[in-house]
Amino acid sequence: MSSLSWEIVIRALQLSCVMLFCAYMLLMEAGPFKYATSDLHYIARELISQPQAILLLATLASVIVEERQGL
Repeated sequence: MSSLSWEIVIRALQLSCVMLFCAYMLLMEAGPFKYATSDLHYIARELISQPQAILLLATLASVIVEERQGL
């Protein structure tokens, strides 16, 4: 794995971890006894679902980089 591909994967993992941590903190701020329709719950739900897409795109990008460098 080239250094550029490795950098893409590591940065995507870092971004995913930060997003999940932010979602956790938003859920802690919203609290379990407040209304479920709170804006914080909506934002946290979106932050939880996005890291999967980021990791998928990072995987595809690293594969494309590896293929380009192999030519």
